[in-house]
Amino acid sequence: MELAAVIFGALIIDWLAGDPRSRLHPVVLIGKAALKLELFVRRRTANPFLGGMICTVAVTVFSAAAAYVPVKLCLRVNYIAGVAAAALMVFITIALKSLLRHAAAIEEPLKAGDIDTARNKAAMIVSRDTAILDEAGIIRSCLESLGENVVDGVTAAMFYTALGWYLDGPAGAAAGAWFYRAANTLDATFGYKNQRYEKFGTFPARLDDVLNYLPARLTLAAVYPAAVLGGLRAGNAVRCAWRDRKKHPSPNSAWGMAAFAGALGVQLGGPVRYDGIWEQYPRWGIKYEELEIKHVGLAEKLAVLTTIMFGLLLTAAGCLL
Repeated sequence: MELAAVIFGALIIDWLAGDPRSRLHPVVLIGKAALKLELFVRRRTANPFLGGMICTVAVTVFSAAAAYVPVKLCLRVNYIAGVAAAALMVFITIALKSLLRHAAAIEEPLKAGDIDTARNKAAMIVSRDTAILDEAGIIRSCLESLGENVVDGVTAAMFYTALGWYLDGPAGAAAGAWFYRAANTLDATFGYKNQRYEKFGTFPARLDDVLNYLPARLTLAAVYPAAVLGGLRAGNAVRCAWRDRKKHPSPNSAWGMAAFAGALGVQLGGPVRYDGIWEQYPRWGIKYEELEIKHVGLAEKLAVLTTIMFGLLLTAAGCLL
């Protein structure tokens, strides 16, 4: 039950407080520290791949320790205080409320017919060229972001919270969540296919792929009951996720996006323009319905229910171990 208190305590704090918007947010600080360490490492090694690996190991281990030590100290004072501290630490790594805010920020101007504002809001969560998107394109971008980031921003952190708990209780839970969030932040910081980061960013990008491998697939086990509870196409979610799982350059992204597409009965994917250059992506999902504004709200509900079901599955698994 203590693991449930940490996971759902973190989710409740996130729901009430949301993701703190501050330059002192630990995730922001992790990104800034990584950039400074990059400069230090590059001056001392001519091998960019090795430099990226050193930077990644240093930042992730330090981040895990930064979460582990305070919780461990709280545990020495009082066990309940340690559990509460772990929940607070895990909250920092979860971004469900932030995902919902961004989706709502797109949904509201669409409902008002303000497509320019909706395009601008979409540009805050996707890297594609949003200026050319019509209403359906904006909705598609929003749904794809929710489907992918419910793993990156929520369930993966919950998974490593549980894994850390099984290794070392509340302190391990906090360390596991922060280790994952640091690795994910480094992928966002260095995982670009450009001249600067093609080699330096290889290790953090591959580490992020490895860390998301199990959470992306296990999240499907939560999407199914979530879709049932939400009155969506649960069986279609599983069918589309399995069929379309390899239809994306990332080994993990299509699982969430295809599952959401299947549950909503829409088709996502297809051509996307980045910096003026078109890239051809396959389609995923089955088009029972045309993309409409209502699907954004349904996807938000699906993200919330998926998060709750994933938390229940993790705690249930703990009872069996």
